[in-house]
Parts: sequence; C-alpha cells; structure tokens
Amino acid sequence: MGFRIIILAAGKGTRFKSDLPKVLHKILGKPMLWYVIKAAEKAEAEEIVVVVGHKKEMVEEFIKKEGFKNVKTVVQEKQLGTGHAVSCAEHLFENYDGKIIVLNGDSPLIKSEDIKKLSEIDSDMVVLTGETDNPTGYGRVVRDGDEVLKIVEEKDATEEEKKIKEVNSGIYAFSSELLFEALKEIDNNNAQKEYYLPDVLKIFKSKGLKVKAVKTNDFDSIMGVNNRYELSKAEELLKRKLIKELQLSGVTVHNPESCYIEPEVTIGKDTEIFAPVYIKGKTVIGENCTIGAFTEIVDSVIESGATIKSHSHIEKAHIKGAAGPFSRIREGTVIEENSRVGSFVETKKAILKKGAKANHLTYLGDCIVGENTNVGAGTITCNYDGFNKWRTEIGKNVFVGSNTLFIAPVKVGNNAITAAGSVITKNVPENALAIARSKQINLEGKAETIREKNKRLKDEHFKKDS
Repeated sequence: MGFRIIILAAGKGTRFKSDLPKVLHKILGKPMLWYVIKAAEKAEAEEIVVVVGHKKEMVEEFIKKEGFKNVKTVVQEKQLGTGHAVSCAEHLFENYDGKIIVLNGDSPLIKSEDIKKLSEIDSDMVVLTGETDNPTGYGRVVRDGDEVLKIVEEKDATEEEKKIKEVNSGIYAFSSELLFEALKEIDNNNAQKEYYLPDVLKIFKSKGLKVKAVKTNDFDSIMGVNNRYELSKAEELLKRKLIKELQLSGVTVHNPESCYIEPEVTIGKDTEIFAPVYIKGKTVIGENCTIGAFTEIVDSVIESGATIKSHSHIEKAHIKGAAGPFSRIREGTVIEENSRVGSFVETKKAILKKGAKANHLTYLGDCIVGENTNVGAGTITCNYDGFNKWRTEIGKNVFVGSNTLFIAPVKVGNNAITAAGSVITKNVPENALAIARSKQINLEGKAETIREKNKRLKDEHFKKDS
C-alpha cells in the first residue's frame, strides 16, 4: 500500500548560531534536507510534503533548484511546535485515507529501509525506535510486547524506566484521518507553549487505537543534528558509510579517515585513492585509475586508466590521460588518452588531443593542442585582451619551444616548430619554423663597464643615506 511523507523543516536551529536555516547546513556538500528527501524518494513515497517556516524562501529555492519530483512545500508561519507543523499540511491530505510518515529535516542519516518498515506495519500509529547502551536524554519506549504503552521523557521516567535502552527517534507513521483528528485535541500546556507531535500517542492510547514500534538496526541513523558539533559527527558517520560502500565495491582507499568524498561521486573498481583527497559534486571516476594525495576533484570525469598525481586541482574537466603533480585543470579542459599535463601547468577550456604533452610551467587557455604536440616549459596562450577571450589553435606534431607566447587569435599548422622565446602574433603555416624574437648582440668587454657603473651608483646611494 502506498504512503506519503511529511518532512518537518521549519525550525530556526538556534544552537547553530547561524543565519542559514537549520536544514540547509551541509553534510558532505549537501544540505541535511537533501538526504532526508532522497531517503523518502528511495523508499518510494507517493508524495513528499516539506513544512517550511524560518527563512522559507531559502528552503523553497533549494528544493526548486534540486528539481525533486513529487515534492510540495507548505508554510508554518509561526513555529508553534512539531504538532502544529504537521497540522499546517492537513489541507494537502483531504480525501486521503492512507498512511502518513513524519520525518525530521535534521535527521540526515535516516535509512530508506526503516521508512519502508514503518509503511508496512499494520497499525494506527508506528514509532521508529532505536536501542542504545546510553539512553540518557532520550524518551524511553515502554512496551507490552509489540504494543507501545507510552513514551516517557527522561525527566519524568522512574528509575526502572530509565533502565530501558529502547528510545524514541521522533519519527512516526500514522493513519492519515486519525492523525489530523488527534492533532486537534493536543494542547500547549508546557513550558514552551508549543504543540508537540508525540502527544498524539496519548490521544491514540486513550481511544484504544493500536500503537506499535519498529526498531532500527542502526542507532546512528536516527540521530538528530542540533548544533555544529553534531553536524560534524553526522558527516563523519556518513563519510565512513560511503567510503565503506566504495571499498566493498572494489575501490582501494588508503587512510579513509583523511578522505572527503561526496555522495553523488561514483568511482569504478580497481581505482586506487591516496589520502588526503577531496572528491566533490557529480564527479565520475572510472576503473583502474590512480588518484594521488592532496588532490581535489570537482564535477569532473576521470576516465578508466587515467592517472592524477598529487597536489592537483581539477574542476569541470574531462581527463582520459594524466595530470599532475601540482596541476590546475579548470573548467572545459579535455585531456585525451596518452596526453599529459604536468607540474605547475594551468589549463582552462583547453583541449589536448591524443598524445599531446605540456609537462611543466605552462598556461593553456581557450585553445586546442593537436595530437602528439609537445608544449615546452613557460609557454603561454595569451587569450585575453582586456575585453574578449581569443582562441589559439595548435596543430598535430608541433614542437612548441620553451617560453613561447601565443598572442591569440592565432593558428599553428601541423608539424610546425616555434623557436624558444618567440612571441607568435601571426599564423604559422604547416612545416614552418617560426622565430619571433630579437637578434642577440654581444658587446665585447661591456660587462666590466656595467659592473663599475653599478658599483659607483651603489656607493653614491649609501653616501646620501649616511
């Protein structure tokens, strides 16, 4: 039977001490709310309703930008508690008599399997619980078999009840019609003057309705995140989980504690990763790759067999060959098979065709480098005139001498050679040698004259200072 989900995401998150809404604080590059919605989608919810409130425009913009399907938002204008938040969504469930599962937007580790379990249990209300050896601070779940009798908060628990290790997660499933009826009966007779969702349980019990519990097998998955310390703890737990999944799929990750890998990254088997690394966004790394230490890769494609040596920064690029060490590969760069970009080379919108090489100390921007072309150290494609970016096109089998400057727009034909130190301002034909540098002049004996002059100027300078 189908089910729908309400996610509570209206809170301010005072303990974060932040201008950002609580649920938009990030774990491994994604807001906490992203993980909750993804878990709901994976559990195959028919519809997801997110209750927004504090800085609702920011949360709504995030949801719109991500392009989630079957996700609606409803506004809780005043934050009057979790029970009130759920009641704000009532109008979206008119004529719906199925099951509603209520999740918290600050529980990013929630598992889709547990959401599924909640949806499958035949009961008027189901409580997701967890078991811990240190239940201090949690509401204890008092049972009679599989029937929940009550949930007792720490301050109200007897000594016997405090020994109970099963605790409330704050995640529930309800019969839709019964839920909204009960919400009308809860009150705000508490210190915060708020309407609390757990109070629905008392009303259900008073009416003789069935309340059951299902226990997660992963206590960490139900943790709520209330401050930045807990945010870092949740990030560490999720990071370990993701890296473990990669390792079990055939990826070697050295010193995983020092690796940062975001959830939408995919990595193929037999790839070897040396720590520390930062792999972000929707990066795709193929099979049999090597990723060196101190490397950052963002939204890029690293094809099978490619090698990225240490201390490289790669963003929005496509690499089939090799890069690094100490390379900066920027947006729009394509490095084809058997091509290589080496130490202290920066590229931007550069295409290096098969077998092309730029091994060191080079800037290649807005250019194409043909097959088997060798780019010497110190080469620069001068692509910007202060107003526009211009393109350099270098053909196949070209030898680019060290310290060549290409003043774009310019083209170099196949099999051409540029002499070291040249400033190329005109197109170079195929098979041509281009020399564009001033003629060397040797002035015999002039060195000693220069030294004497410089020494005299230095002595005069010190006399003035004294």
